[in-house]
Amino acid sequence: MTTKTKAKTKTKTKTISNPVSTSGMGIHFENRVQSSFTVLMLVNGFAPTLPAWPIVKIKLQGRYAGFETDDLIVYTKDPKTGKEAKLLGQVKHSVKMTAENKIFGEVILAAWTDFNNPKVFTLSTDIIALICGPLSATDTVRGQSKCATSGHFKIGHP
Repeated sequence: MTTKTKAKTKTKTKTISNPVSTSGMGIHFENRVQSSFTVLMLVNGFAPTLPAWPIVKIKLQGRYAGFETDDLIVYTKDPKTGKEAKLLGQVKHSVKMTAENKIFGEVILAAWTDFNNPKVFTLSTDIIALICGPLSATDTVRGQSKCATSGHFKIGHP
Protein backbone atom coordinates (compact mmCIF):
# COMPACT_ATOMS: atom_id res chain seq x y z
CA MET A 1 0.00 0.00 0.00
CA THR A 2 1.40 3.34 -1.03
CA THR A 3 0.57 6.64 0.48
CA LYS A 4 0.35 9.72 -1.61
CA THR A 5 1.25 12.97 0.05
CA LYS A 6 0.37 16.38 -1.15
CA ALA A 7 3.06 18.95 -0.99
CA LYS A 8 1.84 21.88 1.04
CA THR A 9 2.86 25.20 -0.28
CA LYS A 10 2.65 28.33 1.75
CA THR A 11 1.47 31.30 -0.18
CA LYS A 12 2.33 34.64 1.24
CA THR A 13 -0.41 37.15 0.96
CA LYS A 14 0.81 40.59 0.16
CA THR A 15 -0.54 43.42 2.24
CA ILE A 16 -1.72 46.08 -0.11
CA SER A 17 -1.36 49.65 1.07
CA ASN A 18 -4.31 51.93 0.66
CA PRO A 19 -4.10 54.75 -1.90
CA VAL A 20 -3.95 57.44 0.79
CA SER A 21 -0.79 55.93 2.29
CA THR A 22 1.03 55.51 -1.00
CA SER A 23 -0.11 58.62 -2.85
CA GLY A 24 1.08 61.23 -0.38
CA MET A 25 -2.50 62.39 0.10
CA GLY A 26 -1.97 62.63 3.87
CA ILE A 27 1.08 64.88 3.41
CA HIS A 28 -0.85 67.08 0.98
CA PHE A 29 -3.72 67.36 3.45
CA GLU A 30 -1.33 68.28 6.26
CA ASN A 31 0.32 70.92 4.05
CA ARG A 32 -3.08 72.41 3.16
CA VAL A 33 -4.04 72.67 6.82
CA GLN A 34 -0.70 74.25 7.71
CA SER A 35 -1.02 76.67 4.79
CA SER A 36 -4.52 77.66 5.91
CA PHE A 37 -3.21 78.67 9.32
CA THR A 38 -0.31 80.53 7.70
CA VAL A 39 -2.77 82.55 5.60
CA LEU A 40 -4.80 83.28 8.74
CA MET A 41 -1.64 84.59 10.39
CA LEU A 42 -0.76 86.79 7.38
CA VAL A 43 -4.18 88.47 7.42
CA ASN A 44 -4.22 88.91 11.22
CA GLY A 45 -6.83 86.16 11.52
CA PHE A 46 -7.75 84.07 14.51
CA ALA A 47 -7.33 80.38 15.29
CA PRO A 48 -10.52 78.36 15.71
CA THR A 49 -11.36 77.37 19.30
CA LEU A 50 -8.92 79.91 20.78
CA PRO A 51 -9.75 83.43 21.98
CA ALA A 52 -10.11 85.97 19.15
CA TRP A 53 -6.47 87.04 19.35
CA PRO A 54 -4.25 87.34 16.28
CA ILE A 55 -1.98 84.45 15.33
CA VAL A 56 1.59 85.61 15.99
CA LYS A 57 3.64 82.47 15.32
CA ILE A 58 3.33 78.97 13.89
CA LYS A 59 5.60 75.99 14.45
CA LEU A 60 5.48 73.07 12.06
CA GLN A 61 6.73 69.65 13.15
CA GLY A 62 7.21 70.81 16.74
CA ARG A 63 8.78 67.62 18.06
CA TYR A 64 12.15 69.41 18.09
CA ALA A 65 10.66 71.88 20.60
CA GLY A 66 9.33 69.19 22.95
CA PHE A 67 5.78 68.76 21.61
CA GLU A 68 4.30 65.31 21.10
CA THR A 69 1.23 66.70 19.29
CA ASP A 70 3.57 68.14 16.74
CA ASP A 71 2.15 68.72 13.25
CA LEU A 72 1.09 72.29 13.94
CA ILE A 73 1.50 74.62 16.92
CA VAL A 74 -0.35 77.92 16.51
CA TYR A 75 0.48 80.75 18.90
CA THR A 76 -1.93 83.62 19.54
CA LYS A 77 -1.46 86.71 21.67
CA ASP A 78 -3.84 89.22 23.20
CA PRO A 79 -2.63 92.58 21.84
CA LYS A 80 -3.86 94.40 24.98
CA THR A 81 -2.52 92.16 27.75
CA GLY A 82 0.19 90.09 26.07
CA LYS A 83 -1.45 86.86 27.31
CA GLU A 84 -0.75 83.92 24.99
CA ALA A 85 -2.68 80.82 23.97
CA LYS A 86 -1.68 77.87 21.78
CA LEU A 87 -3.42 75.36 19.57
CA LEU A 88 -1.51 72.07 19.41
CA GLY A 89 -2.71 70.34 16.27
CA GLN A 90 -2.25 66.80 15.02
CA VAL A 91 -3.25 66.55 11.36
CA LYS A 92 -4.52 63.28 9.86
CA HIS A 93 -6.26 62.88 6.51
CA SER A 94 -8.50 60.25 8.02
CA VAL A 95 -8.70 58.45 11.31
CA LYS A 96 -11.08 55.92 12.80
CA MET A 97 -12.00 56.57 16.41
CA THR A 98 -11.75 53.03 17.71
CA ALA A 99 -9.75 51.38 20.45
CA GLU A 100 -8.17 49.09 17.86
CA ASN A 101 -6.95 51.91 15.58
CA LYS A 102 -3.19 52.30 16.11
CA ILE A 103 -3.02 55.82 14.66
CA PHE A 104 -5.88 57.07 16.83
CA GLY A 105 -4.19 55.55 19.88
CA GLU A 106 -0.92 57.30 19.04
CA VAL A 107 -2.72 60.63 18.60
CA ILE A 108 -4.49 60.30 21.95
CA LEU A 109 -1.28 59.27 23.72
CA ALA A 110 0.59 62.26 22.26
CA ALA A 111 -2.22 64.62 23.28
CA TRP A 112 -2.34 63.17 26.79
CA THR A 113 1.44 63.51 27.14
CA ASP A 114 1.32 67.18 26.10
CA PHE A 115 -1.74 67.84 28.28
CA ASN A 116 0.23 66.67 31.31
CA ASN A 117 3.39 68.63 30.41
CA PRO A 118 3.24 72.20 31.77
CA LYS A 119 6.31 73.11 29.68
CA VAL A 120 4.26 72.84 26.47
CA PHE A 121 0.61 73.09 27.55
CA THR A 122 -1.18 75.64 29.74
CA LEU A 123 -4.47 74.18 30.93
CA SER A 124 -6.25 77.53 31.30
CA THR A 125 -5.56 78.78 27.76
CA ASP A 126 -4.32 76.10 25.36
CA ILE A 127 -6.21 73.67 23.14
CA ILE A 128 -5.27 70.31 21.63
CA ALA A 129 -6.96 69.48 18.33
CA LEU A 130 -7.11 66.49 16.02
CA ILE A 131 -7.58 68.07 12.61
CA CYS A 132 -8.82 65.57 10.06
CA GLY A 133 -10.73 65.21 6.84
CA PRO A 134 -14.35 64.14 6.76
CA LEU A 135 -15.29 61.57 9.39
CA SER A 136 -17.57 58.66 8.72
CA ALA A 137 -21.11 58.93 10.11
CA THR A 138 -20.22 56.35 12.77
CA ASP A 139 -17.14 58.27 13.92
CA THR A 140 -19.05 61.56 13.94
CA VAL A 141 -21.71 60.13 16.25
CA ARG A 142 -19.09 58.34 18.38
CA GLY A 143 -17.02 61.53 18.69
CA GLN A 144 -20.03 63.68 19.60
CA SER A 145 -21.09 61.16 22.21
CA LYS A 146 -17.64 61.08 23.82
CA CYS A 147 -17.40 64.87 23.83
CA ALA A 148 -20.87 65.29 25.29
CA THR A 149 -20.27 62.81 28.10
CA SER A 150 -16.93 64.38 29.02
CA GLY A 151 -18.60 67.69 29.85
CA HIS A 152 -15.67 69.63 28.40
CA PHE A 153 -16.82 70.23 24.85
CA LYS A 154 -19.74 71.87 23.10
CA ILE A 155 -21.34 70.16 20.14
CA GLY A 156 -22.99 72.12 17.39
CA HIS A 157 -23.07 75.79 16.66
CA PRO A 158 -23.08 78.53 19.32
